[in-house]
Amino acid sequence: MGIIPCEIPLLEFDPEQTAVIGPDYEQLDLHLPRKCVFAFLGGYIDRYAHAAGARQVAAFNSATKLYPIYVTTYHGQEVALCQAPVGAAAAAQLLDWLISYGVREIISAGSCGVLTPFDEGTFLVPRSEERRGGKECRSRWSPYHEKKKSM
Repeated sequence: MGIIPCEIPLLEFDPEQTAVIGPDYEQLDLHLPRKCVFAFLGGYIDRYAHAAGARQVAAFNSATKLYPIYVTTYHGQEVALCQAPVGAAAAAQLLDWLISYGVREIISAGSCGVLTPFDEGTFLVPRSEERRGGKECRSRWSPYHEKKKSM
C-alpha cells in the first residue's frame, strides 16, 4: 500500500506491519525462554552463568560489546540471563532483540550509589528518580540543596 500522505508530513504513516529492518533481522534459529533476568550488574551475570552451568545460546553484538545470552534452569523453569547495557538506547535495543526471540517476562536488577549510608547488599526498591544537568545535578537530599534553601 505504501505511505499514506497527509498535508502535515509528520502525520504521514506507513500501515505496513512488517519492518524493513526488525530486531530479528539476523533470522537466527533461536527460541529464548519466556522469562529473562536483564541485569545492570557488570560481570556478575557471566560469573553466575558459569557457576550455575548455564549454556550460552547466543550473543548480541552492540557497538561497544558482545553480550552473551545464557539459558539456565531455575526451580524447573528455563530462564534467560543477560547483562544489560548502560544507556537507554542500548538497553532498549537489546530488550527488543530478546523479545523478538521469545522473551516475554523480564526482571531487571542493578546497583546504584546512595546519598544515605546503607549496609552493602541492602535491597532497595526505587520509587522515583532524579535527573538534572550541570550544577543542578545535586539531589534535593544533598547538603548543597539545604544550604541553597536556607539562603
